[in-house]
Amino acid sequence: MGDREKFVGAWQLVLWTTHRADGTDAFPFGRDAIGQIMYSADGHMSCHLMMANRPPLGTFTIDEVKDAALGTAVRAYSGYFGAYTVDDAAGIVTHHVDGAWYPDWTGSQQPRRFRFEGDRLFLEAEVGGDLVSIEWRRA
Repeated sequence: MGDREKFVGAWQLVLWTTHRADGTDAFPFGRDAIGQIMYSADGHMSCHLMMANRPPLGTFTIDEVKDAALGTAVRAYSGYFGAYTVDDAAGIVTHHVDGAWYPDWTGSQQPRRFRFEGDRLFLEAEVGGDLVSIEWRRA
C-alpha cells in the first residue's frame, strides 16, 4: 500500500502543538482542542480544528452577531478544504486549498511532512520559525 492509500479516511485530532523557536511549546486552541481531517480516495480533503467548549453566540443567524463576538468565535476555529497530493519519496502531503475560513489561505499550497505510527498520523510544518505538529488518530 502506498502512502496515499494510508491517508484515506477520517482522522480525529489528538494534539496540536506549536514548538516555538525559543524552546517553549504552545497549544493554539488548548490541549483539549477538537478537530477532524478527512482524505478521500479520489484526492479531496477537508480539515477542521477548534477550541473545545466555544461559547454559543445565542443565534443561528450570523447576521445578528456583533463583530467583536464573531471575531472571537472565528479566532477559535480553523478550517479549509481542497485537493491533496502525496510525495511518498519526500514524505510530504500537500493540501491544495480551494476554500478556507481564513480568506488569505484560499488558493494556497500547504505542504506538510507526514509519518504514520500505528493508528496515528503526524503532520508537521514550519511556520514563521516555529514547528507546528499535529497528531491525528484514525477515526
